[in-house]
Amino acid sequence: MKKWLIIGGVGIFVLTIGITWLLIAKGWLDEARDLAIIVLAIFHLISVTLVIVLLAAIVIMVNELRNVAKEQISPKVSDVLDNVKGITNNAKVTSTTAKQTASYVAEGVVSPVIKAAGLLAGVKAGAKALAERRAQKSLPNERDS
Repeated sequence: MKKWLIIGGVGIFVLTIGITWLLIAKGWLDEARDLAIIVLAIFHLISVTLVIVLLAAIVIMVNELRNVAKEQISPKVSDVLDNVKGITNNAKVTSTTAKQTASYVAEGVVSPVIKAAGLLAGVKAGAKALAERRAQKSLPNERDS
């Protein structure tokens, strides 16, 4: 840390002396302009180098991500899709079986029960009608006697 502070202090000192010398010397404006152009060119070179390094790092990271996706994520997704297809087929078979069972129950159990209930209701209605008819016939006879 001390080493960098000393280097920074020496750099600022040299820069201060250089600017002072430029202000005192003849033609200092031209020299100041040339110095500014040189400093600007150095900073520009550094910034372009850093941008190139950052772009290279981004390209490397994108390639690594692509490789990871291709080698690790894609097979896992394929396995999950295979499992989902299996589950979907099982659900399809189960729903078909349930549909067939419901149809069998409707035809084999419910239909006869409905027919029997209808027959029973018909017999009951017929018996009731006969009972009412007999009651109507017997009531006038009872009144007569």
